[in-house]
Amino acid sequence: MFQFEEKLKTPGVEKSTSARYSLAMYKLSASLFLALSLLLSLPVPATAQQAEPRALGTFTDWLAYSWIENDNKVCYMLSRPLKSTPQGVKRGDIYLMVAYRPNSKSKEEVRHVAGYPFKDNSTVEALIGNRKFLLATNNEVACVPEGGSDAKLISAMRGGSKLIVKGTSTRGTLTVDTYSLQGFTAAYKQIRKSCT
Repeated sequence: MFQFEEKLKTPGVEKSTSARYSLAMYKLSASLFLALSLLLSLPVPATAQQAEPRALGTFTDWLAYSWIENDNKVCYMLSRPLKSTPQGVKRGDIYLMVAYRPNSKSKEEVRHVAGYPFKDNSTVEALIGNRKFLLATNNEVACVPEGGSDAKLISAMRGGSKLIVKGTSTRGTLTVDTYSLQGFTAAYKQIRKSCT
């Protein structure tokens, strides 16, 4: 199975909040990586086990990776929320991911994974400053709807300092996840550079 086995060396971890978030994010499990593969609509054949993800770096609150699938290089970046409310609600993995697949029709994709199934036929609000984006939902995933522009959302993320995602679970619970966008632009540039 896939595992993030390389260790990033981040000096002064105990003194840096950003570094603590980065190290916490780095401890993603093999099951999370397989979930990422499914979200990216990439098949995971047995031969893919030979292509371990390669860390491209830590960029404040974002991590960047690349890996080879069917002779195509795929790059992605991800972050975990700094804050999630309400507290005490049972949820699985929560993260925000941007994938760059140069050999795909939709080269860039933004995905928010809520760690619970969204309410059927609901939308999710992604707020950056005074800009609001509506995301479509499918089970635990929220993404730019078909025909929408991931590029517009990415552009707003590059210019913002935080992203707030509001969604409703099948049980009717409204959740709010707050992501830092510190390091987003640097990580984005890295995945574009590494997969060009």
